[in-house]
Amino acid sequence: MAKSKKSLFRRISNWLHLWLGLFSGIVVFVVCLTAAIWTFRDEFVLFLTPGQYVEQSDSPFLKPSQLIQAVAKDIPGDSLGRILSLEFRNRNKSCILGYGPDRHGNYHDLYLNPYTGQKLYHRINEDGISVFNDFLRAGHRFFWFPRPYGSYFVGANCLLFLITLITGFIWWYPNKWNKSTRDKSFKIKWGASWKRVNLDLHNVLGFYTLIFTVILTVTGVVFTFGWFDDGYHWLVTGGKARLEHPHKGLSDTTRLTSDFKQPDDEIWRRYQQQQHVRINYPKDAKDVYTVYLNPTTGHNDMTTWYGLDQKSLSVVGGVSKDEQISFGQQIYRANFDIHVGTIGGLPTKILASLASLVGASLPVTGFIIWYNRKWGKKRKPARAAASNTKA
Repeated sequence: MAKSKKSLFRRISNWLHLWLGLFSGIVVFVVCLTAAIWTFRDEFVLFLTPGQYVEQSDSPFLKPSQLIQAVAKDIPGDSLGRILSLEFRNRNKSCILGYGPDRHGNYHDLYLNPYTGQKLYHRINEDGISVFNDFLRAGHRFFWFPRPYGSYFVGANCLLFLITLITGFIWWYPNKWNKSTRDKSFKIKWGASWKRVNLDLHNVLGFYTLIFTVILTVTGVVFTFGWFDDGYHWLVTGGKARLEHPHKGLSDTTRLTSDFKQPDDEIWRRYQQQQHVRINYPKDAKDVYTVYLNPTTGHNDMTTWYGLDQKSLSVVGGVSKDEQISFGQQIYRANFDIHVGTIGGLPTKILASLASLVGASLPVTGFIIWYNRKWGKKRKPARAAASNTKA
């Protein structure tokens, strides 16, 4: 009996899967591969940067003013009014004092023993690990093109990849379920020919990671296109109004004196019970102290932070991650953490990295399938004819 013809819907879907996959394949490969590695950027810094750890002690940490005084000779005076950030971490880790730019345009990070103020490592500008992480991010986010064109280029190709994932699922889904189709759909036949193994790697791994690659793709395109961001927000929140972050606020410039001799020490006194505290100092007379409590990603969305008036240290803005909001709003607020895999700590980072690796493999295995089907079978008759002539 002749095989039943595919429906028009299936033919169009398969055509889109093939040609959109071929068109966006190189970009998808680079974006996913760099993502799989960049996911562990914090671990790279942690294990490869000197001065990360100190011997834990029952002694209290030095106050911010004492730490700054301990390394005053390393901080040019003209840097103090620009960017100064002090980060206290776990009891067995060094704290980080960052400042800059100095008069030469350099940025500095001093890794200090929080118990003694001893300087453990002085990083000027970016070291090799930071440069490597930035290189990966530039490839993932911009394909190493200038902004904003690189962002649009990557975002457009990721939209094509999203369509390719959906049409790939349609192509994968069998017309009839039986033992044979179940084996082909869910198992890799390792003992078969390399072409069959390649086909299984494409189909089976693509299916098992589909939901994760879709989530990573959608949460990534949000950062490129405003219209996509608006639609995504409407979808996950049910059309609720956006939760805009309260402005950090402006310090009261009419006050000439401070209520505290050492405002940063008072801030530390208030929040020192937290496991991780970062204090960003004001850059000018109108700016505020900004306090981040237990930051994990560098984004404010999943972090409690407060803006404090320079003189009175009263709270003039901020966001609490414990704020009572709907589940959909929580999802949207956590978009960055979902995208980079930090939402659940190391397990979700590993999951995001593995899904990204599979995503990087799909254009490769897909191209091999297409090449074999288009040209691989044409060579066999020629080789067979040649052997018959020799005989």
